[in-house]
Amino acid sequence: MGPSAPQRNGHPTCKPVTLFAFLCTLACPRGGVVLDPFAGSGTTGVAAIQSGMHWVLIEREAEYVAIAEARTEHAAAARRQSQPALALEAAT
Repeated sequence: MGPSAPQRNGHPTCKPVTLFAFLCTLACPRGGVVLDPFAGSGTTGVAAIQSGMHWVLIEREAEYVAIAEARTEHAAAARRQSQPALALEAAT
C-alpha cells in the first residue's frame, strides 16, 4: 500500500495509535481529558482509552463519525476485558 492509499478503515490519513498514545501521555495527565476537534477515524480516542484517559472527539463527517464510534467502542470493550474484576463484599 502506497503512502497515498487509504488505510483499512477508509480514512485517508490514518495515524498510528501508538504514536497518539505517546502524544496523549505527553500532553495530558493520567485520568485527564483529551480533546480532538478533528477526530477523523478516532485514533486519538482509541489512544486515550488505551492510556486510561477520558476523551472528547469532534468530527463533522458522518462517515468518519461512524468509524470513530466503532473503533472507540471496540477499544473500550478491550480495555474492560483486560482489567481485573473488583471483588465487592457486602458490609456486615
